[in-house]
Amino acid sequence: MRLWDQAEDALDVWQKTGSPDQTAFGMTVTERDQAVCLGYPAGPHWRLPT
Repeated sequence: MRLWDQAEDALDVWQKTGSPDQTAFGMTVTERDQAVCLGYPAGPHWRLPT
């Protein structure tokens, strides 16, 4: 998937969830993975490059 497609998908999810404030986001970091999540770890999330 192209970077711009990922950015558009993330914007779409953000808008559909009511455009929440940045405090609604969290981050999970493990030895093998990094991800940003919206609301809670099992909610919408995006993996970050390691």
